[in-house]
Amino acid sequence: MAKSKSKTYTTSELANHFNISVVSASRFIVKHNFKPVKTGNHNAKYYSDAVYQQMKKYYQNKPKSSVKQRHPATKDGIIEQLQARIKEQTATIELLKQQLTVKDEQIATANRIADQAQQLDLTTHNQQKSLPINSNDEQINTQEKHSWIWKLFH
Repeated sequence: MAKSKSKTYTTSELANHFNISVVSASRFIVKHNFKPVKTGNHNAKYYSDAVYQQMKKYYQNKPKSSVKQRHPATKDGIIEQLQARIKEQTATIELLKQQLTVKDEQIATANRIADQAQQLDLTTHNQQKSLPINSNDEQINTQEKHSWIWKLFH
C-alpha cells in the first residue's frame, strides 16, 4: 500500500502564504496544539495540509486591519513635540519644587520639636539635681549601712 503524498508546509512557508510573520504563524500553531508530521533538515518542522486549511480558514475570517499611514516627520512637528515635552517637564519640576518646600517646612518643624524636647529634658534634669535631699532619707540610708551590732551601741 502506497501512502498518498500530501503537501507539507514549514512555518515560514505558512507565514509567507498568509502574509504574516513567522512568529505569528508559530504562535498560531502552538495555540492550536498542532504537531509536525515530520522533521526535516536543520530541525525544520513540516505541517500537514490540515494545518494549512485551518490557518486559511482563520485568516480568511479575520478582519483586515487598516493600513497604518506614516506621516514623515517634519521639523515643525518635531519642534511641537519637543515643546510639549518641555511644558510637561516644566510642570513636573514646579510640582517637585512645591513638594520640596513642604518637606523643608516639615523638617524645620520636626527640628523645632526635637529642640524643645531636649530643652525640656535638660530643664527636668537640672531641677532634679537642685532639689534638696530630705534629711530623713539620709538618716535611713546611713542606718541601713551599719550592722545590727553598731546599732545596739549607738
